Amino acid sequence: KVGFQGFVPEIDVNDEKSWFWRHDVELPEVFVSLWQLLNNEEALRKASSKGLHDFLTFNGRIFLSTVMPDELIDKLETKDYFKLIGDLRPDATMVPDNYTYVDDPLFLSWSQTVRLVSFANDFLNLDIPLIGLVKGANHLQVDWAVRKQVEMGYVSFAMPARELLEDNLLDDFLPATIMSLRWISRRTKKDLELLVYGVGRRLKHKGINSYSNLSWFLEAKHGCYYKDGWSYDLRDPAIRFEECGCEVCKGLMPQEIIDLMIDNKEQGFRTLVLHNLLDMKRSLASGS
Repeated sequence: KVGFQGFVPEIDVNDEKSWFWRHDVELPEVFVSLWQLLNNEEALRKASSKGLHDFLTFNGRIFLSTVMPDELIDKLETKDYFKLIGDLRPDATMVPDNYTYVDDPLFLSWSQTVRLVSFANDFLNLDIPLIGLVKGANHLQVDWAVRKQVEMGYVSFAMPARELLEDNLLDDFLPATIMSLRWISRRTKKDLELLVYGVGRRLKHKGINSYSNLSWFLEAKHGCYYKDGWSYDLRDPAIRFEECGCEVCKGLMPQEIIDLMIDNKEQGFRTLVLHNLLDMKRSLASGS
């Protein structure tokens, strides 16, 4: 079992402004996206040469995310993943991603679901903790894929949820997934854990152990400020003149972050990024 913290921030491996540990903010785990490295040959070369820990100068646990655009998924075979993982040396990795869409013909989504399970079986040859994936175009496919992975010994799962949320499908798929995990857990007597990946706010559903996202950083790039897990424009009068007592702000108001950005853009942006990270941690870390 991986044993996720309640919130595992994803970082942008190609943007050091997201490397929060360089600014004396400590969190024990991060997700790194494989697709970002594949799209940056220089970063991939350095990370493969040094390993992710030395490349990032991060001392905590590094989890590798295989969630990636469809065009990259089709380019990678098992041997490619094994070479990359062997070079990058993460502390845990997701099994390879697939693509399943609710409007695809069933034979296509089933072939992708079977492919996911086949990859999960191949990955048992790796000597690191593994994270199964919750994927499927319908409830039956999700349940089947999860059951097959549990039969192989998987107990930690990540559910890529950003596209489901955007397509208004998450409130359908997530409760069904949680119900499947509970039923499988009772039947197998295994303690399963679920991480929701790619959603930047706390969800109402019980049974989520952890969250991971890059929203804390991406929203800061758009001038957005998190308060109690919700994103606001820095200029929003609802929060603009409220002091924040986090360890980064130390009493600063959003208006003062705006002023800081005018005087010192880099310092102001860094303050906003780190504030968002700490707010996200507070609002998500307790699980549900």
